Formats: sequence, C-alpha cells, structure tokens
Amino acid sequence: MMRRTPLVWSAGVAWNETAGTDRRIVEEIARLRAVWWIDPPQPLGRPAAPADGVETEVPGVLRLGVTAPPALTRWPMRLATDALRGMALARAVRRSGASAVVVANPLARFRGAGGVARVLYVTDDWVAGAPLMQLPRGAIMRGLRRNRREADIVAVVSPALALAAADVVLPNGTAAMDATVQGTRQPIAGIVGQLNERLDLDLLEALPGAGIRVRVVGPRADHDPSFGERLDGFLAHPLVDWRGRVPAAAVAGHLAEISVGLTPYADTDFNRASSPLKTFEYLAAGVPVVSSDLPASRWLDTPHVAVTQTPDEFLGAVRGFVGRGADEAGDAARRAFVASHTWQRRAEDFLDLVDRAEARATVRVGGAR
Repeated sequence: MMRRTPLVWSAGVAWNETAGTDRRIVEEIARLRAVWWIDPPQPLGRPAAPADGVETEVPGVLRLGVTAPPALTRWPMRLATDALRGMALARAVRRSGASAVVVANPLARFRGAGGVARVLYVTDDWVAGAPLMQLPRGAIMRGLRRNRREADIVAVVSPALALAAADVVLPNGTAAMDATVQGTRQPIAGIVGQLNERLDLDLLEALPGAGIRVRVVGPRADHDPSFGERLDGFLAHPLVDWRGRVPAAAVAGHLAEISVGLTPYADTDFNRASSPLKTFEYLAAGVPVVSSDLPASRWLDTPHVAVTQTPDEFLGAVRGFVGRGADEAGDAARRAFVASHTWQRRAEDFLDLVDRAEARATVRVGGAR
C-alpha cells in the first residue's frame, strides 16, 4: 500500500546508468511511496527521458528528464542548467502533489521545492570526488553549503560525512542474496564492482604475488593512463581471473565460489567518506570481508569484516580466510548479521526521516507566514 503523496527525487545519476545508492534505495522506497525520479540534466542532442515523465520497470517510479545547453556544468551555461533543473523540480512538485523533495545530486539545489519538506541525501564525498566525476569542485562546495542550510533533514551514508550533530548516518545496504544459488567455496579471493582509481593496486597486486588466486567481477572504468597500465598487469596475471561485466543475476554465483571478498580502497578523502556497496554484497552472500581502513567498515563493528591498516595486514587477513575452507556456520552468521542492513530496512528508515522533515517543514512554513 502506497503511503501518502509521492517524493520528488533529484538523482545523482540517470535511472538507466549503473545502479548506485539512490537507485537501489528508491527501488525499495517505491514499494511504500511513489517516487518521481528526475535524471541529472543531459546536454541538447543527447538522449534524455521525457520531460513529462515515463514509467520505469519498477512500479511506483516515474522517470523525468531535463535537457540543458551544451557544456552544461561550465560557467556561464551552468546558470541556465540550474534554472532548467529548478523549473523541472517545481513542475514535478506541482504535478505530483509531493510533500517532500530529496536532493541526492552534487550540483542540484532545492530551487523550485517551494514549501515542501527538503531532505539532503549525501551519498559520497562529492567535493573530494569532483575530479573523479569531472564536475566543478567550487560549484559543488557552494551548493552543498546552501543545501545544508535549506534542508530540513540531512542524511549521509558514512560517519565521515556527518559534519553536524544533527546529520543522520544512513549507510548503504544490500539486497537479499538468493540462498538457493549453489556453489563450492574455493581457495580464492574475490572483488566485485567497477575497476577504477578508487582501488589500491598495492593491496591487489600483492595477492597474486603471494600465490593467492583472485577472481575479479566487474567492468573497467579507469581513466588515468598510469593506473591503467598497472591494472592491465594485474588483470593479466595468471592467478587473476577477470570476468568483466556480468549480469546482475550472475553475481551471486560468483560470490558462492569465493572464500573472501575484498574492499581494497585507496586512502583518499573520497574513499574514507564512502560506504562501499560491495562490502554489504559479500556479507549477504555469507562471504567474510577484508577491507582497507575505512570509517564505514569500522562502523559495522563486526568480526565478519577484517579492517586492515597496512598491506601486510591486508595480505595476512586474506591468506587466513582463503586457507580456512568451507564454513557453513560462518556463512549463516554473516547472512544473519546483514539482515539488519538490507535496502528494505534502509528505505523504511529513510521514510521515517522524510516524516520528520515534513513535520519540520510544517513548522518552517508556518513560521514564515
């Protein structure tokens, strides 16, 4: 049963791009409350969703597009883009009768939200990640400061992003893995997800160098030539089995065959503020995790995630899990642990935050009269 009015969601990525934090939580929110999802603006000439919206494959989610001028994130065209985005948001609020707007985009604002509740959902360290996303850092900083002032609630995915006492930490989650997927745990480590400059290649290269087999599942998304050369060498190692991009339904089969999942992120501001999806996916498949030293990994506070501070610690933890063999009781314990971290639970918690934001908006709007 849908509850109350729709949410208008200013998304960080287009609906049809790689599913990240906001796409995954929205799929669960839509079971309880309809969502009008606004894609980031697309330059004129590039395919965009209809401005009036189109139904998605997820019931309850309407996707809307915004068409902007070329060089849409550069000055001065950014002014036109901001105006067009604001008009699209205002129109969506008006047409849907929404009582809340969610901004989950580094360049979006609450412009056009009017008197409805405003929730800022910070899904990454957007300022530190500006070069990786190829977005203007200064514009992100200014917009983030303004959005924090104007928001009724601020939710962040990692403790490192909580800049104020009132910020609510709402980490990423996971979908329940299909427990019927058959597989035999093999003495191999595995990493799932996009392969890009966020990874610490020192940690990864040490594994085959120490005789540990590694399965890699995911597409390359790197841009830096020197990083790319090193990644070429790692993927070409005879002990590394790179499967590339696989259908989402095939991931569970790979996770059923590995002995340990890897979250080997480089020590950067952007990574320290992240809440890696892969960590939750490993646990949902019953797989123990070895992670570099991330606040989000420490926040989980569980023996199922080994948080390491040095390359030697990382290698030692991986070697320990690989040599442990099958552990059905451990697999079950990890699945039980992550049951409280599903996207369904995150969606319920997020809607509770929206309820609080709506109550605050009522006071805010009433006090402004």
